[in-house]
Amino acid sequence: MLFIATGCGTGSTENSSSEVTEAKAGTNEISTVNELDLIDYRPETGVTKTFTSQGKQLFTEYIVDQNAEYLQRIITLGDMQTTQIVKWTEDRAAVVEESQSSSKESMLDGYESLEEVEALLDLSQKQEGLEMTTLDTVEVPYGSFHDVIKVIKKQDQMIMTIFYAKGVGMIKQVYETTENSEKEVAELVGIQ
Repeated sequence: MLFIATGCGTGSTENSSSEVTEAKAGTNEISTVNELDLIDYRPETGVTKTFTSQGKQLFTEYIVDQNAEYLQRIITLGDMQTTQIVKWTEDRAAVVEESQSSSKESMLDGYESLEEVEALLDLSQKQEGLEMTTLDTVEVPYGSFHDVIKVIKKQDQMIMTIFYAKGVGMIKQVYETTENSEKEVAELVGIQ
């Protein structure tokens, strides 16, 4: 089973640590995530990103539109298309609406969210089960990216690790289960 950057919502409680600053020996983890501006990690409007797993196309992400506060995207997995509205600000990105529609018409003119479905990125580090660090470099089939945000989401017996690159958004996703050691890796292979 694969969750695509959503669908594994997390509760909101406060952690005792407000920053992630330690660099781990032998890794390429770098600076404090609190120094970042998450707006820099938004993908561009009008692009379609293709992700594969084990050489086979897994899903695509099309960025329909965005404004100062929201981003609208369509994720296509096989025949299933999901439209998401993401409230994406300088310190937080969260899915605020999700539907099974695939309209490429912008829904953002005058849009206001009512509630949050799921946090994707959170610089406050107050989201239970959500850990963020930055990495110097991440390689995927499409190429090499620098200053990448690594997000680890833990819920029940599932661990989702998602990597975001500046100007591109999500570039890699790793879904793992702790119960039966199932693992699936989706990596960016193309941007149109």
